[in-house]
Formats: sequence, C-alpha cells, structure tokens
Amino acid sequence: MKKVLTIVAFALLLVLAGCTSQARSNARAYVTSISATSTEVQFKVELRDPDTELDSKTLVVRVKTSGEADVDQTLELSTATPSKTIKFTDLKMGSSYDVYVFGQKNNKQVQLYYLSATFKTLSPGDEEANPIVITTTEEFKSMDSKKHYALGNDLDFGNVSMMPLFTSGTPFSGSFDGKDFTLKNINITAEDDVYKSYLSIFGYASKSTIKNVKLDNVHIDNEAKPYIGIHYVGLIVSKVSNNAFLLENIEITNSSVTISHNRNQSVTNRNLYVGLVGGSMQGTLRNIVVKDSILNVEQNALNGVYAGAQAATAGTYVGGAFGLIEQDKGTGIEQIAVVDTDVNVNINQDKASLGTGVLFVGGVFGAYRSDRNTAEIYSNAAISVSHTKHANTASDKLDTIYAGGIVGSIIKSRLNEVLFNGELTISASDVLNRVHTSLVAGQATTSSTKLLAGGIIEVTTTNGNQVATASELYPYAWANKVNEVKILNSAAINFDGTAVDLSAFNVVTSAADFLTSEFVLSHLN
Repeated sequence: MKKVLTIVAFALLLVLAGCTSQARSNARAYVTSISATSTEVQFKVELRDPDTELDSKTLVVRVKTSGEADVDQTLELSTATPSKTIKFTDLKMGSSYDVYVFGQKNNKQVQLYYLSATFKTLSPGDEEANPIVITTTEEFKSMDSKKHYALGNDLDFGNVSMMPLFTSGTPFSGSFDGKDFTLKNINITAEDDVYKSYLSIFGYASKSTIKNVKLDNVHIDNEAKPYIGIHYVGLIVSKVSNNAFLLENIEITNSSVTISHNRNQSVTNRNLYVGLVGGSMQGTLRNIVVKDSILNVEQNALNGVYAGAQAATAGTYVGGAFGLIEQDKGTGIEQIAVVDTDVNVNINQDKASLGTGVLFVGGVFGAYRSDRNTAEIYSNAAISVSHTKHANTASDKLDTIYAGGIVGSIIKSRLNEVLFNGELTISASDVLNRVHTSLVAGQATTSSTKLLAGGIIEVTTTNGNQVATASELYPYAWANKVNEVKILNSAAINFDGTAVDLSAFNVVTSAADFLTSEFVLSHLN
C-alpha cells in the first residue's frame, strides 16, 4: 500500500509541474538604458528571436515591488522596430523593483527576461524635482551635502550661532530652494563657529544650487576668535569650487559681516576673500540684491606677489556682494545690486612686510577675474578704506590699492549696463606704492558698454601726496569710450586735495536717459 501511495504522489507531482511550467524558447529580451526618478522609470526593451519561435512580437513588461500590485504594460515591437522605450509612472518612492518581460509561444506564456532589483526609485531628496521640505531650524542644520531641499516656511533661528554647514571635505553638491521664504535672526559669533576657513551659512559649495531665499538680520562677527589663516567669508557661501554652481534670486537685508583677520601678522597666512553674499565665487550668479547691510573688514597685513623664497600669494579681496570672481570662471553673472550698504576696510600695514601687499575693493566685486562678461550691476554703497602704514615699512614694500565703485579690478571681461552712485573714500596715513581708483573700476583692461557714474571719490593722505594715477570713471581707453561711459551731475573725484577733471565725459540728467536695464533702474532712490 505504501508503495502504491508513493507512485501516485509522484505522478501527481509530474502533472502539477506540467500545468505550472512555462514554455521554453531561445528568444530573449534585453533591458537597458534605465532611468528612474522618485515615481517614474523608463528603459529600453529589445527583443531577439533568432529562430522565430514566438507567436508575435507583442510583449508584456512587468515591474514588481514588495507590498504593491504588479504593474503590467503591453509593448508592440516589430521586425523593423525590435526595440522601444517604455515608461512606468505612479511608482512607489524609494522602492526596489524587479523587471519581467514575457512573450507568447504556442499560445503559452514564455519568460524572456527577469532581473531582481533592476532599478530603485528615488527617495525624497534624491532629486531636485522631489526635495525634502524643511520646516524647522534643526532640519536646516542637519542637511546632507548631497541631498535636495526646499523651505516650507520662514525659519527664525532666534539669534543663535551656528557652524557652517559644509566644508571642503564635504562640499554642498545638492540643491536648496528657499521658495521665497526667509532665514532670519542668525548670529554667528561663537568661538567654535567662527574659527573656520570657510565661514558662512552654507560654507563650501561644489556643483550645487542655492536659490529663491531671503536673509534678514544675519550676522557674522569673529571678534571672539580672529582668523590667522587663509579665509573665505560670506553670509551665504564662502567658496565655490565648481563652475556648475548656481546662485539666483537672493535678497539680503539688515545683515552684516565683521571680520578681523591676521592680528598676529603671520608671514604666510594673510589671504582674505570677503563679500556680504560670498567670498571666492564661480558659476552662475544672478538676480542678487543686498540692502541696508554692513561689511567691516580689519586686515592686519596685506599679501601681494612675492619672489624667490617668499610665499606667492594673491592679496585681499573685499566686495559689497562678492570678494572674488575666480580666474576664467563664471557662466552668467548679472543683475546684482548693493543698495544702501556700507563697505568698510581698515588696513594695518605689516610690521615686517615681505613685499608689496595688494587690496582689491569694490561696491559689488573686490576683483572680477572671469573671462565672461557681466551685466546689469548697480551700487550706491558707501565704501571706506583706511590704511595705516607701519613705522618700519621700507619704501619698496608699500601696499597697492585697487578701488572702484563697482569693482576694484576687472581683467579680460566687459561690463554692460552699470551704475555707481555712492561714495568711495580712501584715507591713508602715508604715501602708498599706488592707489588706483575710479568711479566704476579701479583697474580695467578692456572696453565696456553703458557705464554710468554719479558718485564721489575722495582720497586723502595725512603725510604727503599719493603718486598720481589715472583716476576717472573707467581707466581704459578705446575709440568709442565717449559714447559708452557717461556721468551724472553729481560725479566728482578729489585726489589729495586736487579735483580730477571729468569734463571729457558727457553728462546725462537722468540714469534712464542712458541706461535701459529695468533691474538697475528699479534700485535707484
């Protein structure tokens, strides 16, 4: 009896196997070019049927994940079109999916492809289109360097201090969309928070996006622990290392940066890059406005370019918006305004200078080294530079200043639709190596278009008179300059008691008579 039961059981097993087995075939499907988002996926399906075994070239493509119903789609191929791209939508976020492809042979289903965990849909924060929404200050301070975020409301930090979020070792490479909300009442002053090479809210950024955000009542002050090293300072970002960086639609109000650098006058650690928005920048920078804010910089020894065994360095860069636009970087820098803002720079000459130090200071940019032009720039900043020479500084080690209402120095690039209508004052205890100052740019090496200035420059020296330089609106000559560089009635330059003759420039009554930029004109008082 036991033997009979065994035979019957074996026979039944064979029958069940025959009922559930699929037809076999040499035909195969291939899945390639997989691209998944948070709720969608698309990939290419290719059919190869070398023996023409299948009943047709109609396939069923299935995606499957745990806890969800299978999703099937029919795909019609042909001899002429053996492959097509198929798309699935409404998938579960952050889930791993298996993919199957089925055909028909002799009216039976045949599996042509299967791969476990073929793709995984993205989780919130994995793509810019599906950001993690931030609603608290703790969530903001816990951001991951590679994720994508958006503000869900204003954030009030209650005047607490916070460390820069990202460093050169873990630069920000995601995205942050402020959704026009405001970050307010941030007061970065604690010793552990200010003693950083990259001092700002975001710190160090790589290929990333920061956009649509307002800052109000945000302050950086390093009095608790002044810097001694190479430093990059700005309220939003300190340094950018990738030209694919994007900063746009930014507004900063009622904020300040106060920096005291190199008080011990170290021989090698003197470089400084400071702006109210950012320190050393590249990438796309557009539609950025700074209002009613203050930038205070105390630099105790300037760097220059030293020879031989002395360190090769780059100087100090201070701008109302940005300290430095880096060499041959930048992809679109436009629509930047610095309004009703003070830029104050106090230089204490090195006690034992190794060489001529260099300061670049401007109402918007300290120095502009990009090979891309910039346009629609406005400033009515009050810029003040004070320089005190050390008693022991040799005559061949005197500092050089490049100062302009818009930019201290611009090389290679052109300005277009630019207006300065503020004040620039330079007071020096003694004669310096050179003071290069003009209403728009302290130094320029190429022509520009539609430059207008109505501001004032006042240079005074306590002991002696500065070496004469070409102090005017824009220190570069070309054939059409008279038509591209003009002044308002209020424009004036006084250089150690001597008024600079500006009669060669045409006077316009109103900025709107010469400029056409709505962005620039909208910021006039």
